[in-house]
Amino acid sequence: MTPLMESEARRFIALVDEFYERHVKLVVSADAPLYEIYQGERLKFEFQRCLSRLQEMQSEEYLKRSHMP
Repeated sequence: MTPLMESEARRFIALVDEFYERHVKLVVSADAPLYEIYQGERLKFEFQRCLSRLQEMQSEEYLKRSHMP
């Protein structure tokens, strides 16, 4: 996502946040490594948090959690 795609980046971050909070199992396929997806500066902190959550969502502990409606 280029800096011009801030809206898309915000929506992606919000989606991951919602899935994380509800313990949803998420499968992501991308053309580039996740750390390269967002190239902007404005949402750098938020995207780093998003990456951290995506990494945690791959853990055995997270995958054992029950989905919250």
